[in-house]
Amino acid sequence: MKVPGVPAKIQRFAASERFVHWALAIPILVLYATALMMAVYWSEPSPRQVRAMFSWAHRIAGICFIVLPPLVLLYGKRDWRVHLENFKEGWRWTKDDIHWLILSPLAAVNHRITLPEEGKFNAAEKLNFMMVSATYPLYIWTGVLLWMEGADFVAWVVHLVTAGLSSVLVVGHIYMAVANPSTRIGLSGMISGWVDREWARHHYRRWYREHFEKPTAPPITGPAMPVMQMPAKVRCASCREVLNYQSWERLMQRIFQVQPLFCPYCKEKVGITAPQAAASVAHAIAHHLDLRPSEPFEYQGEPG
Repeated sequence: MKVPGVPAKIQRFAASERFVHWALAIPILVLYATALMMAVYWSEPSPRQVRAMFSWAHRIAGICFIVLPPLVLLYGKRDWRVHLENFKEGWRWTKDDIHWLILSPLAAVNHRITLPEEGKFNAAEKLNFMMVSATYPLYIWTGVLLWMEGADFVAWVVHLVTAGLSSVLVVGHIYMAVANPSTRIGLSGMISGWVDREWARHHYRRWYREHFEKPTAPPITGPAMPVMQMPAKVRCASCREVLNYQSWERLMQRIFQVQPLFCPYCKEKVGITAPQAAASVAHAIAHHLDLRPSEPFEYQGEPG
């Protein structure tokens, strides 16, 4: 249900997160496709031109698989805290994750089953993340050995077995992202970075509650209210919309820690765009804190 004044879309992934995802996903898809075609043409009679073509395509995709992710991470080095937090989240498991993994097949056929609340990634996504993280150096090591003359048979076996075991998670991930009706809506998060608010609330309840819902604790009021706990208002430098935040402390966390700050209306980054504006902006913030405005402050969840 759409609430008036609350954007229907929220920002789920920053640009650097999306670039890293596709820098891994596209080469992996090409690698699997070319490996499958090499297996189909395994017994091709000499001079085996078709198989050789797919073999070279496989090697080129392998080079992209090795080179592109580090380049993309270097390009988005400003968001290193985001990537570090994602890495920790991908390897962090709780009882809720295990329960989610056990109940998810049953929930797919019985909608009365309620899955545990999940954070930014659900348990299936964490498994896929762990698989990519663990096999990435293994693929590189065995792939480079196979490209050399007189390749080690052990490296070939490890390369093949790793690809075979990983394929289950890769196919499952593609199915959930493209075919499954209840989850394919989230693919927009890896394309534009923005997802439907209600979809996110349903599928990632804990993450949504922590970042976009009003805290359940009663608000601090009165003249003794600490300055950093006061409600904060900022204006988007692009579309000039006024954005409300729970407190100045929360706003500072959004700016300096692990969540990029975007305007939910025009989807541009929120921040001071010109050095000469700094004095006037600082004066406006100080004026706002000084006045402790008496008008009611309706907090409806932080913008994306």
